[in-house]
Amino acid sequence: MPSDLSKFRHAHATRVRSFHVDFQNIVHNVWYFFIFEEARVEFIRELGLAMNPEKFVTDPLFYIVRNSCDYFAPALFDDPLRVHTRVEFVRNSSAGFEQVMMNERSGELVACASQVIVHVDKATGRPGRIPDDVREKIRAHEGDGVLFGE
Repeated sequence: MPSDLSKFRHAHATRVRSFHVDFQNIVHNVWYFFIFEEARVEFIRELGLAMNPEKFVTDPLFYIVRNSCDYFAPALFDDPLRVHTRVEFVRNSSAGFEQVMMNERSGELVACASQVIVHVDKATGRPGRIPDDVREKIRAHEGDGVLFGE
């Protein structure tokens, strides 16, 4: 089950599109990952980390190494959704995201997701410490809700 929504300082609104649903009018399970990704990118923008065409070439590299989703209620065509996103922890080279998807029309919990990202040193191709400027932006945005460790 998700954390208390009061822990989340970011929410992204979206709507179920026709291409998200299968022949039963239910969002196909793979589309949840795309919707969570969209919300996570908007969260990263809100942190103040630039998202531009050069982002993945010139800036620190981050790879998703774990991506999971639990489904609680179906989302249907044209349902208004709100995805809440937060950083749960930051360690030496990894950070964990938690996301909660709610149906704004019914108030139902639709799905919960979690991801772990790893910072990779471009020179070595190995995990490396998450840069201090990224840590500070997370700390400034999330406050005391993030567990920082090594």
